[in-house]
Amino acid sequence: MKKYLLAIFTLLVICNLTSASNWDLLKPGKRWNVVLTGLSPDGEKINYTTYFYKFESDTIINSLKYLRAWESMDENFNSKTLTGFVKEDSLIGFYFRNLDGVESLIYKYNLHIGDSLSIINPFIPCCVIRYSVKNIDLVLINGKNKKSYTMEQQNQLFTPETWIEGIGSSFGILNSGMATTGGVFHFLCYYENNIMLYRNPEYSECYYSTKTSIQPVKDSGSGIKLYSGVNHNIVNIKSAVDNSIRIYNSCGVYVETFNVLANQEYSLNVSSYPKGIYFVSTSTNLSGSKKFIKN
Repeated sequence: MKKYLLAIFTLLVICNLTSASNWDLLKPGKRWNVVLTGLSPDGEKINYTTYFYKFESDTIINSLKYLRAWESMDENFNSKTLTGFVKEDSLIGFYFRNLDGVESLIYKYNLHIGDSLSIINPFIPCCVIRYSVKNIDLVLINGKNKKSYTMEQQNQLFTPETWIEGIGSSFGILNSGMATTGGVFHFLCYYENNIMLYRNPEYSECYYSTKTSIQPVKDSGSGIKLYSGVNHNIVNIKSAVDNSIRIYNSCGVYVETFNVLANQEYSLNVSSYPKGIYFVSTSTNLSGSKKFIKN
C-alpha cells in the first residue's frame, strides 16, 4: 500500500513539474513586446506606445535569487529601466517584486477549469483581481502545445485576461491582474533569441510608434515586396537588402525562416501551407510586416 501511494505521489510531482516546465518564464533569451493604448472619449484606441521587456542579471534579495526585470522603449535595450525583480517556483508560479519591496504571485501554475485565484500586481498593490479559470485551450508555439487559460472575473467589470504558458498575460508579461478601463496594456509579440515565436492575433504588428492612431512604423528602405504569379502555390519575395525572412500564420504562430539576397527574387513554395492569411516579417524591419493569402 505504501509503495502504491508513493507511486501516485511521484506521478503527481512529475506531472506538476512537466506543467511548470512549459512556463519557464526565466529562460534566457526571452523578450516581450507590449503596447500601451489610451482611449478617446468615444472609445477609440489612441496614443500607442510600445515597451520591450526582458529578464537578466542575477541578484540576491533576502538570500533568494532573483532576476532583474528590465523595461525599454528600444528593442536593443541600449537605454533601459529597472522595473523590479522576478523569481519562479516550478511548483507554485511566478513572482514579481517592485522597487519598493512589494512582492506578489502574478502567475499561478498547474491550474484547472473552475479554479479560483486572486492576483495582486505589485504595480498596483491596492487592487485585488479575483479570477476563475473559465476555459483551457491549446496553442501551438514553435512546435509545442502550450496551454492557454481564459481568466474570468466574478464582477465582469474589466477586460478578460488570457495566460499562455511560456508567454504570460494578454496584458503583458508583468501586467497580470492589471485589468483596467481607459488605457490598457496589450501583449504584442514574444521572442526567443531575437526570433519571434508568437504574435498576438489581435494585432498585425510587433511595434507601434507613439502616435494618436494605430499606425505601424514606416519601412525605411529595408522592407520587402511580395508578388504572386500564375502558380498560386508560389509567392515571390524581393528585398532591397540581405534579409532573414520569417513567416507566421494569422494566429501569430511561427511557420518557417529563410534568407534572401538583396535585389534577388526568392520563390517561396506554399503548397504545403494550410489555407489562410500569412504574415512576412524581416530581420531588418522588425516593426512591420506584409501579408499574403493562401487560397
